[in-house]
Amino acid sequence: GYELNLIWRSILNIFGFLGNGRVIHLLGFHIEKNPFTTCILNLSIDDFGVFTALLRGISSGLSIELFISTHAISLYLLTAISVEKCLSVVFPIWYRCHRLEHLSEIVCALIWAISILVFGIYHFLISTESADFDIVICVVHMINSVFCTLVVVICTVILFIKVCCSLHRRQRGKFYTALLLALLFFLIFGVPLSVIITLQYLLADINIITALFGVVSAVINSSVNPFIYFLIGRKTTHRPREPLKVVLERVFSDKADCREDQSLPATTDSMMMTP
Repeated sequence: GYELNLIWRSILNIFGFLGNGRVIHLLGFHIEKNPFTTCILNLSIDDFGVFTALLRGISSGLSIELFISTHAISLYLLTAISVEKCLSVVFPIWYRCHRLEHLSEIVCALIWAISILVFGIYHFLISTESADFDIVICVVHMINSVFCTLVVVICTVILFIKVCCSLHRRQRGKFYTALLLALLFFLIFGVPLSVIITLQYLLADINIITALFGVVSAVINSSVNPFIYFLIGRKTTHRPREPLKVVLERVFSDKADCREDQSLPATTDSMMMTP
């Protein structure tokens, strides 16, 4: 009862708030921005929001709605990150020449705007007890659990193949590894909640244990990313108390990633300039 609830809240505070809060602070104010740090910053803000929604438990309707909405946003953000990284490695020339300067900011803003709009519709339909509520929510979560998940799976496979193929030529940057792990953990722990919610509206026969499994999995997913960044970015030969800022810079400002993504375009440019 009370002791389990206290342990649960302690885990939320330590792993959810502190981990994501520290990443938000460093990426927002102390680390140089690039297209991927912008998306990762938004992802950390959203993961922080997941724990904020759970701060008073999931017994109230509004907390449940906020929790489900923030969880969905994390899926959209990871989908955007994985698609952009795939484009940068599969079509490097096109990516370098045609990518909009502020594409990451635009995409993240659209994700938040659309998600807030959907949340408003979601809450309105619940409050008015509209007959269209089940249909709208079922469609939204089917998109989350089927379309977005399929895109993430495809991008994960492509990035994994790229990493494996590059091992014979040069060492990949740390961001590839961190992103692959984040995507893998999301497929394991993040996707089940969307699937369970979809099945609930389709079958209306989801027991409390299954629902609890989905919630716990989503909480694990929202707390694991800061640890992935730390484990991938740290140097085992360094002193154990290496500043987290240095660790994150090593992951998100990794030179190997930049060289790999720009090597082909740079070579092509030099060939075009040669008479």
